[in-house]
Amino acid sequence: MALFGSSSAASSAAVPTSAEQIKKQLKEQISLELAVANATELVNKITQNCFDKCIQEPQDQITSQQSTCTSQCLEKYMRSWNVISKAYIARIQQEKQ
Repeated sequence: MALFGSSSAASSAAVPTSAEQIKKQLKEQISLELAVANATELVNKITQNCFDKCIQEPQDQITSQQSTCTSQCLEKYMRSWNVISKAYIARIQQEKQ
């Protein structure tokens, strides 16, 4: 069964384009999966670290002090993450040039 056409000329012409498209799609999918994994890891670390820092004893309800602490912790993590991400991207772009 021919996947790319019946003639050998058509097959050989179609294979590189199709192979390149598949390669590009795979790279995009891997990049997307890595981004999702990184985001998930960030959320997990923020959750664990802020919980450990702000909530020493589990209670039925979170106090306003614990809520404020958690919000501030989250904001600090996100600011730090953004600074580090921007520096990392700038460095990668600099190395490409």
